[in-house]
Amino acid sequence: MRLLHRAPIALVYAALLAAACTGTSDPGSSPDDPSGEHDLPQVVLGEDDIVLTSALVQFDDCGTLLEYLRSEYAARVGPWGFGGGGWLEPVAEMAEEDMADSDDSGTVSAPDLVEGVDYSGTNVQERGVDEADLVKTDGRRIVTLSGGELVVADVGRRQVIDTVEVAEGWSPELFIDGDSLLLIVRSYDDDTHVSQTVLQRIDLSGGRLSIVDTMRVEGDYLSARSVGGIARVIMRYDPHHNFPFVYPQNPQGEDAAERVNREAVLNSTLDDWLPRYATGERDTAGGQQLTDCAEVHAPSVFSGFGVSTVMSVPVGGELDPSSSTAVTAPGDSVYASVDSLYVATTRWLEPEQFDDNEEGRRRAWQERRTALHRFDISSDGSAGYEASGEVTGEIHNQFSLSEHEGHLRVVTTVRDPWGDESESHVRVLEQQGDELVEIGSVGDIGRGENVQSVRFAGDIGYVVTFRQIDPFYTIDLSDPADPRVIGELKIPGFSSYLHPISDDLVLGVGADADLDGRITGAKVSLFDVSDLADPREVSVWAAPDGWHDVGWDHRAFLWWAPEQLAVVPVTVWQDFSGAVVLRVEDRSIEEFGRVSHAESDELPGITECRKLTVDDLPSAGLSEFSTELEYLIVESSSEVLACEPGEAGMTGFDCYPEPYFEDEAARLDLLRGDESVTICWWNHEPRRIVRSIVIGDELWTLSFKGWGFDASRRGRLEVHDLATLTPLAEVHL
Repeated sequence: MRLLHRAPIALVYAALLAAACTGTSDPGSSPDDPSGEHDLPQVVLGEDDIVLTSALVQFDDCGTLLEYLRSEYAARVGPWGFGGGGWLEPVAEMAEEDMADSDDSGTVSAPDLVEGVDYSGTNVQERGVDEADLVKTDGRRIVTLSGGELVVADVGRRQVIDTVEVAEGWSPELFIDGDSLLLIVRSYDDDTHVSQTVLQRIDLSGGRLSIVDTMRVEGDYLSARSVGGIARVIMRYDPHHNFPFVYPQNPQGEDAAERVNREAVLNSTLDDWLPRYATGERDTAGGQQLTDCAEVHAPSVFSGFGVSTVMSVPVGGELDPSSSTAVTAPGDSVYASVDSLYVATTRWLEPEQFDDNEEGRRRAWQERRTALHRFDISSDGSAGYEASGEVTGEIHNQFSLSEHEGHLRVVTTVRDPWGDESESHVRVLEQQGDELVEIGSVGDIGRGENVQSVRFAGDIGYVVTFRQIDPFYTIDLSDPADPRVIGELKIPGFSSYLHPISDDLVLGVGADADLDGRITGAKVSLFDVSDLADPREVSVWAAPDGWHDVGWDHRAFLWWAPEQLAVVPVTVWQDFSGAVVLRVEDRSIEEFGRVSHAESDELPGITECRKLTVDDLPSAGLSEFSTELEYLIVESSSEVLACEPGEAGMTGFDCYPEPYFEDEAARLDLLRGDESVTICWWNHEPRRIVRSIVIGDELWTLSFKGWGFDASRRGRLEVHDLATLTPLAEVHL
């Protein structure tokens, strides 16, 4: 094994390996000590030996790798296996009016259209770095998932031209490159009880879909990026299920369970630790090891249970397992620039780092660190490990990271377990040899608050924190060694996603709130940052009782710069589900219009019965209620109906006749003739718009029925005139 930081450490680990090999030298054999009282390797460092805690070590052969895994994990396995449900275990937290004519086969002879000019692509964090998404377009074709099938629709003809059944799973995502597609699906093997990532290479030449190749890899799909047609697919593998762990029935059995579990680790083989893969329809249980041992790296300080793998896949090329690189640490977040891929891991805290008391827990949480591993993706080959570093605290999401002119900027938060005390920092790291070294930082950001959104734009950073009020911070990063907080703006609500639209304007998509911090609806803010020392909220659009998914799925947001339009999918309680189109001009936000995919029979609140309201009660403005029925009419989220025989129900609601309330209704003189009381509770599954695309002078929107995207449900595309939002066509997928 060799350390990629400094050669002398290899000698140190050689001592560790020698100690580890006293039990067995055969990677597949059992330890010689059947009692389970194995002596784990001990290493004594000389005063000249420097341990770089953020470094990764690389292994020369599989035997060395196995001994490392055995020793590191056996030292930490407990009565409940890896982690044992410990409270400190890290958790892993989408323009031409004359479109080219196509023949019946879907073959296009016109020149390629230009993303950002002729059509909009996926809303991504970094220009030039594509992100996998549930829908992709090249301006002539739209490809997405619907009803468990991959569907391709022709834009010019506004119709589906082909479908193909793809691998079962959930949360599928795509890349497109010319006539080639790469489909990535999260899946699960019911026989082996192992999470899998399914990769399928699909050809759509001539508008016809055909599956070219399929690969199944053990592990959970984290994320993917594509630069120049080369996709980097990041997966996280949990080896816990491979071990015959036992669990104690009571505290008295914990020592015995720990001994048995430790023995299971020391008897392990590489098949227990590293993910396998299989091609075609074969089962991964009988597959081959995905990553060559020489491409497996380990943090020099234990960083948690699991393996993160970066697989390099040409979108238009073969699925080659030899193009993978792995780190024996569970990845949490992924960020990529054009040249670099970073995998972030919240580092494991050893049990001895905290005491079993409140102060010990507080101290341990405040000492949590995030390890950052950089991989070079500037070439078409495998992602090559370059450097590692650590920062104090935890990151919010991928937008907490940004690489600019050779420096990595990171926003982290240090907090206690209860969130009562917190402080955020912006840290700047520089690669020096094989180490990412912090060269500058600024703190005192959002004390006692949580980071809601981060965005970097060149030498400027924006950070939003929130607890009861929204501080919007501006940070000057022009001197990487001396970042400075320049301005702060406090306003109600917060932005969960930030999108710079010019050098001095930033859109914030988030939530409105009252002065007590209670969320009251959806909100879009326009920030004027022309003076970094004095950022101002110059315009606001709000939807009371509304919400959206943009904060945790930025790909749902669309900014179409040629027309200065923002499209935000919004749902308003019992009122609206669709997309709101906002025009931003003259430093103002104006609602341009709305798009909804709901049919008339899908609109909530339609009924033949008579709705009872506060105006039907004998006394309006009640502060106290003498009957439960009064409360339901005035204060509850339910609807109370008075129905004649033969009348029943309300669209978007679950309704139940309630004879129990007949006497109360009679006392209040609410019923007429033969009416009876029905109580309805809102249970409407709206047809929600999940993505918006501009193609030429048309706005295409994709919707699915239900609260979350489910590829097993049938989707629908709708086409609207971009200038007027007039409906033009529907494409049922």
